[in-house]
Amino acid sequence: MKRVRIVAITAVALGAAVTAGTKFQQSREAEVQIAAVEPAAEPRAEAPVAAAAAPVAATSLTALAPDRREAPSTPSLIAQAPDAPLARPSIAAPHSALVAPRAEPSLAQASIVPGIDAGPGPDTSATHPATLRQLAASDGTGEVPAPPLDPALQAELAACAVWLVVTPSPGAMLETSVYAPCDGGGTVTLSHAGLTFDARLSADGQLLAQIPALTEQASVVLQFADGREQSDQTQVPDLAMIERVVLQWQAPAALQLNAYEFGAGYGDVGHVYAGAPRSAGLTDQGFLTVLGDPGIERAHLAQVYSYPRGETPRNGRVALEIEAPVTDAICGQPLTANTIELHGTASAQVRQIRIDMPACDGQGGYLVLPGVLPELQIALNQ
Repeated sequence: MKRVRIVAITAVALGAAVTAGTKFQQSREAEVQIAAVEPAAEPRAEAPVAAAAAPVAATSLTALAPDRREAPSTPSLIAQAPDAPLARPSIAAPHSALVAPRAEPSLAQASIVPGIDAGPGPDTSATHPATLRQLAASDGTGEVPAPPLDPALQAELAACAVWLVVTPSPGAMLETSVYAPCDGGGTVTLSHAGLTFDARLSADGQLLAQIPALTEQASVVLQFADGREQSDQTQVPDLAMIERVVLQWQAPAALQLNAYEFGAGYGDVGHVYAGAPRSAGLTDQGFLTVLGDPGIERAHLAQVYSYPRGETPRNGRVALEIEAPVTDAICGQPLTANTIELHGTASAQVRQIRIDMPACDGQGGYLVLPGVLPELQIALNQ
């Protein structure tokens, strides 16, 4: 807008200058004509000579200028100037042509036209390169967008980061939280001190698992199917008060770990198994933890029995038993299972068990293996 105003003012100034110049030239021609037709010493009787010179006036710039009636329909800035006809020179009174011409407005006065707001000149700050770059980056509303994120932060956000948090919980358990927003519904493998199981993330990439601790300085490793890994660790302060046995195997087998506390029989209150697992953190009873998703093909599965020794008012034994359902998927085949036995902070004992499944006769049933695992000795303040 400022440039438009400056151009308009300049055009008006030029128009006024042209008008002033034209009228000044007309005045000079009139003086030349008078000097040509009027000798200073000639008597008035020689007037015909001056009359004969009258046609010279017709060749002046004023006579050659186009008639106002023939002007174009769109008036120019010169045409809009006030129409002030020049006085033609008088032969009879030469002194009348010598009258000083009417004072014309100076260029400074003519450069201001009523109705046109000249306004201030352009602001130098608005033409600064930095200002022009900001205006170019504007979204059209006059607001300059926020600067881009730090490249390192932007790369981290675009990389679909994985969060794994492991914290201790009562019963010498590891509360494990997984959040992998770009891996929703995917399968993962969790490992801790020889204990391994497969699980499936929720649709939004979350997983919460309670993992029995097997070491005081416990580390959990999360592994994805494509080989990516994440790990976290924590301290387990109450591991010394726990008796723990792990049974782990691979699908499609469906093994079960049964614990019979203090002489309980099958289905009694003291029978702890997947159908009655109990909760961790109680001082007078054991609990069972089931790990792994059997719906995953060839999944690693595990069941862990734990008893808080040293915090129970009871003394006695806990008998452990392995049970294997006979199905068409595993009948007539040998199975391999691993066990881990932990007594407080002592070194864990690892065993491998081979189970020969019965032939496929279509009868189904269960294969019960008592005595494969040693009994746990429970004593107060042991």
